[in-house]
Amino acid sequence: MKEINIKWYRDQIGYVSQEPTLFNTTIGENIKYGYPKATQAEIEEAAIQANAHDFIMSFPNGYDTEVGENSTQVSGGQKQRIAIARAILKKPKILLLDEATSALDTESERVVQSAIDNLMESKNQTIIVIAHRLSTIQNADRIAVIADGVLQEIGPHNELINKPQGRYKRLVEFQNLTGNEKKSKTKAEDEDEEENDLIDASVHGDGQPNEDKEQVKVQSKRARLLASDDWGLFCVGSLGAILAGLVFPGWGVVFAYMIDLLFHPVFDCDETNVGTGFTEGFSSCQEYWDSEADWLKDVSLKVTYGWLGLMGATVFGNVILFYGFGTATERMNKRVRDAVFTALLRQDISYYDTHSVANLSTQIEEDAAMIFSFSGEPIRTLMMTTSSVLVGLILSFYFMWPFALLTMAILPAMGFGAYVEMRTYMGEDEGADAPKEGEDSASAIVVETLLSIRTVASLTIEKMRSKEYASALVREDPASIKTNVLKGFSTGLGFLIQLWGMALMFWWGGWLQSTYPETYGFRAFLVSMFSLLFSLSGFSVAVMGATDQVKAQKAADRIFALIDRESPINSLSDGGKKNL
Repeated sequence: MKEINIKWYRDQIGYVSQEPTLFNTTIGENIKYGYPKATQAEIEEAAIQANAHDFIMSFPNGYDTEVGENSTQVSGGQKQRIAIARAILKKPKILLLDEATSALDTESERVVQSAIDNLMESKNQTIIVIAHRLSTIQNADRIAVIADGVLQEIGPHNELINKPQGRYKRLVEFQNLTGNEKKSKTKAEDEDEEENDLIDASVHGDGQPNEDKEQVKVQSKRARLLASDDWGLFCVGSLGAILAGLVFPGWGVVFAYMIDLLFHPVFDCDETNVGTGFTEGFSSCQEYWDSEADWLKDVSLKVTYGWLGLMGATVFGNVILFYGFGTATERMNKRVRDAVFTALLRQDISYYDTHSVANLSTQIEEDAAMIFSFSGEPIRTLMMTTSSVLVGLILSFYFMWPFALLTMAILPAMGFGAYVEMRTYMGEDEGADAPKEGEDSASAIVVETLLSIRTVASLTIEKMRSKEYASALVREDPASIKTNVLKGFSTGLGFLIQLWGMALMFWWGGWLQSTYPETYGFRAFLVSMFSLLFSLSGFSVAVMGATDQVKAQKAADRIFALIDRESPINSLSDGGKKNL
C-alpha cells in the first residue's frame, strides 16, 4: 500500500459519508466534481442512477440550481443522493458508503436506500456499505460483522440470520425489540413533497435599497456620534499627537546641528602664520585649538541633549497618542460590534439563507474597524500634521526665507510625488465601487476548500479547486498586469519628482550661501532644509494608515443598514401577547 500512488488510489474509490459535503455552487457542478470532464448527459445518467434526476428537474433551474452555503438549500435526502451521483459519475472500482442513511428520516432513507439497492443490482463496481441500521445492508452479497476490531461473522443475510446465537441475528432482534422495527407499508405521499422545499438562492436578493446622499450624511453623523463619549480620550490623544508631530521638525534641527558638527574642519596650525586666515584673532595655535575644542564640545552637548529630548518626546507623545486614540478606537469598535451582534440575533432564519456566515463575520470585522475614520482618525491627523508642518515652516522661514519660498513653490509637486508613492505602498480600495463579492470569490473558495478538505482529497480535485481559485483571482482583478505596470510607473514618477525637487533645493541653498555669505551660513541652510523636509515626513506619518474615505463610507452604510434592518420575525422584541 505504501508504494501505491495516492492520487491514483483515491481515484479508484468513490466515497459517500454520513454527512457529505456539497460545495457552494450548482447541483450540476457538484456532481461534476466526481469527474470534471463529464458531459451533461453523463451527469444526468449518474443522477438517474442515484435516484436524484426527478427532484433536480423539479426545481426551476434544474441542474443549475444553487445548493447554498453548507447545502442549506437542499434537504438531507437530496444532499445524500447528489453525493451518491457524484460518486457514481467517478465510475470507481470501489464505492464506499459510510453510514449513508443513518442521519436521514424514514422517508428520505427509503428513497436513498432505493438508489443504493439499484447500484448493488447493477454490479458495476464493488460496493462497501458501512452501517449500523441493518435494513440498509440486507440486500448485500456479503455482510461482515465486526466487533472489537475483529471480523466475527461473514456471509449473506439469509445465512447469518439463521445462525443460532449469531451476532448478526442478535443485532437484528435487538433493533426490533427496541422499537426500531420498520413498517412494511410506507407513506403514500409523493416524494416530491419533501424535495420541493428548496429555496432558489439565485432569485433571493439582498433587498437592501440604495441610500440617497441625504441618508449617507445622516449615517456619517451617526458614526461620529458613536464616539461622542470618548472626548476625554481624544484630548489626551491630541496632546500626544502634537508632541509626536513636533518631533519631526525638532529632528531636522538636531540633525542639522549634527551635520554642521561632523563637517566642521579643524585645520593644521603653523606658529609662523598665527593671526592670519583661519587663526585670525588668536595669539597661538594652542589657543586656536582650545577654541575649536570648546566649540566642538559645546555643539556635541547640544546635539546630545537634543537627541535625548527627542527620544523623550517620541516615547511620551506616542504613548499617550496611542493610549488616547487606541482606547477610543477599541471602545467604539466594541459598541459597533455589540450593536451589529444584536442586529444579527434579531434577524430571521431566512436572512442567513442568502447571507454567508463566513462573509458576514469577515465583513463586520473589517467594517467595524473602519467606522473610527469618522471620529478619532481626523483629529489625530489634523493635530499631528499641524504641529509638524507648521513648526517646520516657521523654522525654515526664520533661518533662510528665500530657501523656504522656493520650497513652498515646489512643495505641491513634491507633495504629489509623495502622494503617488504613498498610495502605491498603502494600496487603495480598487473595488470600492465594485459589486459585493459573491460566494465564488477567491476568499470564499479558499475557506470552503479547507473546511471540506476531506471531500476534496477523496475526490482528488485539488488541482481543480486550485484552478477555480486562480480564475476567481482573475475575475476580481482581470487587468492585474496593467494595474501593476501603472503602479510601477506611478512609483517611479513619485521618486523622480521628489528627487529632482531635492536637487533643486540643494542647488538653491548653495547659491544663496555663496552669494550672501554674510547673511546665510551652512548651519542656517541645514536647519531651514531639514526642519521643513522632516516636518513633511511627519505629515506622511500622520496620514499613514488612514482609511480610504470611500471604503469607510461604504462600511458605515453596511453597518447601519444591518443595524436598522427590520426583521419580520424579531425574537428580541418585547411586543406581542404574553402569559396566554
